[in-house]
Amino acid sequence: MNNLTHKENPLLYWFSKIGDFFVLSILWLLLCLPVVTFIPACIALFDSVAHCIHGTEDGCVSRFFRTLKSELLRGILLSVLWAAIGFLLVWGYSILYQMGKEDPAMATYSLVYLFTMLIPLGILAWLIPVESRFEHSFFGLIKAAVVYSICHLPTTVLLLVVFLLALVLVFLLPVLGVLMPAIAVTVQCWLIEKVFTKYIPQDEEENDG
Repeated sequence: MNNLTHKENPLLYWFSKIGDFFVLSILWLLLCLPVVTFIPACIALFDSVAHCIHGTEDGCVSRFFRTLKSELLRGILLSVLWAAIGFLLVWGYSILYQMGKEDPAMATYSLVYLFTMLIPLGILAWLIPVESRFEHSFFGLIKAAVVYSICHLPTTVLLLVVFLLALVLVFLLPVLGVLMPAIAVTVQCWLIEKVFTKYIPQDEEENDG
């Protein structure tokens, strides 16, 4: 359907894609409000983008809610875990920051510590698509995300750059918040799929969905 629309009316095709960006971004924003549903919402957004924006599947909204439902319980557990990790890291940085006000050497340590705080974000950038695409146990999923983040470090850096750039753009122009989540994930999905194609057999990739 998408391919036919693209051939017959490219303008209508791109308006349809913009509509998908808007709807998926709004759904993601709303479902992130409870906080504990942050990771399930991210998995649903990535899965919908992979199949309905990158792919040719119709019904991005139904795909979003179907994935959200199947990933809700484990996603909530992951959200709680990452929130706890984030809290501990921010708490540790606040201590180093206060110490850095009195000791210049500690100020240097606090800057290094701030950089290491990106590590959980890098792992999370892989955890979401890996959960969307592959079957793993809870701890197997985390291990796989760590391995991907290290073995494909340049891609991990690019994923974080896309994330930070999206944040800056939304900060400078808040109205972009209704489109930016899906747009940023679309760019990240393109980067991630280039890696996943190395691990997914061609026949399985064609039948995926």
